[in-house]
Amino acid sequence: MTILNKHILIIEDDKRLNQMMSDMLFNEGYQVNSIFDGLSAIAAIKNHNPDIILLDMMLPGCDGLDVLRNIPQGFAGIIFMITAKQDEFLEVSALNLGVHDYIEKPIRPHILLAKIKALSRLNENSCATHSDLIKVQDLKININSRQLFLSDTLIDVTEAEYEIMLYFMRNPGDILNREMIIKEIRNIEYDGLDRSIDMRVSSLRKKLFDTKPPYKYIKTIRAKGYILPR
Repeated sequence: MTILNKHILIIEDDKRLNQMMSDMLFNEGYQVNSIFDGLSAIAAIKNHNPDIILLDMMLPGCDGLDVLRNIPQGFAGIIFMITAKQDEFLEVSALNLGVHDYIEKPIRPHILLAKIKALSRLNENSCATHSDLIKVQDLKININSRQLFLSDTLIDVTEAEYEIMLYFMRNPGDILNREMIIKEIRNIEYDGLDRSIDMRVSSLRKKLFDTKPPYKYIKTIRAKGYILPR
């Protein structure tokens, strides 16, 4: 994954510091979203599944440790802890909850950027050894076993449903229309009449417990197609 495709979520209640980090990372080519409190952070992580999280430990609503405890199981991104003081207990607790590294305030932009790039390289090398797994939001596909999981629960899907879901998960954030999906899974041209894709998408939504719009997983983009958000 290139920098242009990497999504960073900044969780920092100091608006000036948050803006500084956001501007710097945006200028480096990252996609950046900013959150200013713990409760919103928990929802944002579940909804957006960022590649990298910059998490302040002292937040309104709930603190950084509470945010870490609520990160979905199977989250594969990188987590940096931002702290204003050295606190061994806090650091150990955060590391035990999945933090990869910590950054002390005052933030030194060049150090922050270097750490992000270094850990991103390590993470990509690690992911390369697990290329049989694709994860988007709390969905996971095992390519070797041809299985679909929702929050580590196996979902029983047909062969056609699996192929459609695999196509979506290989192209998260992209709008895919019927013509593209049929070409991908059947290698034939769309005749303009076939509605089997719509029926299978409806079936997948039921199996993913996502039957009421606005959908969390396979969203409908009017007159354009479907999209699986990142």
